[in-house]
Amino acid sequence: MDVVAEIRIARRFGVTHCGVSARPSPALAELAAEFGLASDPGSYSEIDAAAARRLAELVLSEDLAYNAAIRPADRAADLAGRFLAQFGTEGVRYYTNGTFHESHGGAGWEPVTAATFDTGVLVIGPRGSGCLWVEDED
Repeated sequence: MDVVAEIRIARRFGVTHCGVSARPSPALAELAAEFGLASDPGSYSEIDAAAARRLAELVLSEDLAYNAAIRPADRAADLAGRFLAQFGTEGVRYYTNGTFHESHGGAGWEPVTAATFDTGVLVIGPRGSGCLWVEDED
């Protein structure tokens, strides 16, 4: 089973948008729209690889509304690492809509879905692009 399928099974709460883009080199707006997210590039901020990794681990291990554990941290770290690794590291850019990767409980974000809470990582790279995004409700 590939990592995208594993993530979809593992993140059984809320709504999970996860996959590899069908486009060879999408613009940020195109990538967001492909996965059902708002396509306004102004809703997203670029983050570094370490922040992208922390955020991917967070959305796979905790509920956004209550910070309740939904997956063991080591399992979330494995899935996050495998998901991000498929895009390589050279020339890869990462985007998110808020500060969930910086702070627990005090995060701010620009909603890009109709959900109460949503965040994740959009990845754009020369080897491929993809999305790992979740929506949660309180």
